[in-house]
Amino acid sequence: MMNEKLASLGTPESPIRVFTVCTGVGLVRRGIESQTFDMFKGLHGRKNLDIKLFKGQGDPDLDEYRLWNLPRTGKSAKVLGKLLRRSSYVVEQISSFLPFVQGIRKFKPHIIYYSEQSLGFQLYQWRNKIGVPYRLILNNGGPGIPPFRRTHFIHQCTPFWLEQSLRNGEPANRHILVPLGIDMPKNNQILNEEDKVKLRKHLNLPVDNTIILSVGYVSEKSHKRMDHIINEIAMLPQQRPHLVMLGHMDEDSAVIIDLAVSKLGSKGFTVRSVPYEETPKYYQCADIFALCSLQEGFGRVYLEALMYGLPTIAHDHPNMRYVLGEEGIFVDMSKSGRLAELFTDLLQIPKDLTAMQRRQKYIRNRYSWDFLYTQYLDMFQYALQEPLPPFEW
Repeated sequence: MMNEKLASLGTPESPIRVFTVCTGVGLVRRGIESQTFDMFKGLHGRKNLDIKLFKGQGDPDLDEYRLWNLPRTGKSAKVLGKLLRRSSYVVEQISSFLPFVQGIRKFKPHIIYYSEQSLGFQLYQWRNKIGVPYRLILNNGGPGIPPFRRTHFIHQCTPFWLEQSLRNGEPANRHILVPLGIDMPKNNQILNEEDKVKLRKHLNLPVDNTIILSVGYVSEKSHKRMDHIINEIAMLPQQRPHLVMLGHMDEDSAVIIDLAVSKLGSKGFTVRSVPYEETPKYYQCADIFALCSLQEGFGRVYLEALMYGLPTIAHDHPNMRYVLGEEGIFVDMSKSGRLAELFTDLLQIPKDLTAMQRRQKYIRNRYSWDFLYTQYLDMFQYALQEPLPPFEW
């Protein structure tokens, strides 16, 4: 009887109630936070779905709720983390659990979609006590490493990570393959040269030089490898392109900034952390995009770069080839000098408006929410109808 009732969900009369939760939304700007917010915006207001976002910071909005928590950047979370021998990031997630339970009991979601496992473990362990028979879907865009314990279903974003999970003995019926999506702005226009110069002046960026953009966590500890792109650009002869590094920064960013100063000079690069809604301006100002990760769970920034028509460079890895398809430019970034050689070649190629428009079309036809909406609806319906795996402590 319960399965029949769940199977009837996903209609205008009985929409599927989905909660998506991420304590970092509004606090930091990494892939997880951007993915969570973008999925909410992309699916919000769609027929047959009732989706709500629970975030750690920021003002409440329509179907957006701020969860009380001890933010990872605050003193309380750092002190408590040391006492518990856990990171302040884990403290942030765990501290949001009881406030989130209040929202669960009030709105009674059918699905909770999440990326952060410390919070997910609590939602799994206390599900019966909470008294709402929601089903959990873990977004494996990180990616996490099998086995996936204390969750119900796993959203796999690429075939590569799905295959890795199945090879490690994961049951196939727990895994659902759907790409990540991205919001295609209505005014997603490629700037003409005059407007591009104006925007560069507004952002205080060089107007007479090529700009190479890289977006990701600016840290010596990050797999984004900002140090690699600095070293590769430093191999180029003067006048080198100007490097713009955009992303979250903290105390671990100083090493990257010092390296950039020593290799490129203080005027040879720009490093900034800006609100999510400001990032399109930087894509529109740039000439080339490159990310030096040797692997990614998905690599949402690749979609952003192609969405603004940029030649997009990635490490030659099956995952990146799936995401970027024929529109990607691939190079072995595990070897020094290969990226510098590629930059040299690309700098000789004039701007190609037709190619830029083709890249935009690729994203619209494969990753826009208009295209992916039904696949996400199918994922939620599948999670409601499939028998739950045995409970584990």
